Amino acid sequence: MKIFRFNKIALNAVWMMSEKIISIFGLIFVTSSVAKYVGPNLFGQIALSLSIFQIVQIIAQMGGGTIIFKRLSKNLNSGVLLLNATLYMRVLLYFVISIPVLVYYSYKSDYLSSIFIFATFISCFFSTLDVLAIYYDATLNSKINTCINVIGLFISLLLRWFIVLLDWEPVYLSIPIILTGFIPFVIRICIFSSIKKRVVFSKRKKIQYVKYLFKSGYNFVISDISVALYTRLSFFIISFFASKTEVGIYSVALALGNSWGFVNSSIISSFFTKIYSLKNEADSLIISAKLNLLIFVIGLIITIGTLIFAPYFLLWFYGPLYSDAYIPLVILCMSTTVAGLGGVATRYIVRHSGYSFLSKKMFFTLITSVLLSVPLVYFYGIVGAAIATFLTEFISLTLYNYFFKNRVIFDLHKSSVLFFLKVRT
Repeated sequence: MKIFRFNKIALNAVWMMSEKIISIFGLIFVTSSVAKYVGPNLFGQIALSLSIFQIVQIIAQMGGGTIIFKRLSKNLNSGVLLLNATLYMRVLLYFVISIPVLVYYSYKSDYLSSIFIFATFISCFFSTLDVLAIYYDATLNSKINTCINVIGLFISLLLRWFIVLLDWEPVYLSIPIILTGFIPFVIRICIFSSIKKRVVFSKRKKIQYVKYLFKSGYNFVISDISVALYTRLSFFIISFFASKTEVGIYSVALALGNSWGFVNSSIISSFFTKIYSLKNEADSLIISAKLNLLIFVIGLIITIGTLIFAPYFLLWFYGPLYSDAYIPLVILCMSTTVAGLGGVATRYIVRHSGYSFLSKKMFFTLITSVLLSVPLVYFYGIVGAAIATFLTEFISLTLYNYFFKNRVIFDLHKSSVLFFLKVRT
């Protein structure tokens, strides 16, 4: 039974990763062509607008991702009720926050930038509603997510490729931006409706679930917003101190540097489905420690490969205008490794119901990111932005996490080191 469960977890991780592998091919062959076609300046505008509404999306979801995932893993029916009950809350929050943002940036931006901002607003709206992806991941049915996302991704990438190939005006790139969020949402709704009966529950029950998400999600939304801000803070600071051209170059480095992070998140999500259900604390510590080591080894291999091959890759696929992305890219690969280890630590803290701690920790992480990013970006530009991201992730992983509940994260890291030494001997 245990072997069967492990194989199911591993297979689920493979399905989750396969979708992202296709995304990487899109990043290499299509997004690189778009970046070449529009140039760093316009590419930077697109990246900036996407960053803005991804933050709005996170606020509107009220930290529901992790809470719904955990509830579905423990009690499927209760998780589905929570998922359905909070739909209108997400819609309302998204529009309340988005409208002022839309008005402000439409007024401050030129025509083309305004079009991309509006397209991103629509795309992220559908992504905000699309929490059914969590249902399939939590029930170890990531193959459904993969197939759906691949269809949406394929259509979006194909449209982008045609726009570049036919030399159309860049404004048409807004269409695939919208479809990126719209297509997966519609398909997921149709499939879910066909396999799951509509759940009818009282208004009182719905209010209870919304209150529960607000109460539990409050801590997570502060944490998620802090993460969203400090990972995208560099975009806003670079655009303030430098130009959208440098934002475009940095966005390429960031996209490539984070592109393999799906390996970490897929493995972590799949294994924590099991870890959350374990009753024995010692067993959960051992599995998490081994998971840490696996994440570190994967990151080390990819960082070394990036160090060797990235200059040739950037020149071939993106062109000489993006050659300055090399050094930030290497640093951001290291940062993604540390972020992966941080993902294990965060899920482990969630196992111990450390929601309040996470919100406080991520707030201090955001402050740390600001204090590091402003001087480093001011003096060292996009390289400084990458260094600030790495240092922030490292401090968040170690120093800040060690304050939690009798240093359980320190014990986790110590167990990982001891396991590594044991394997070597």
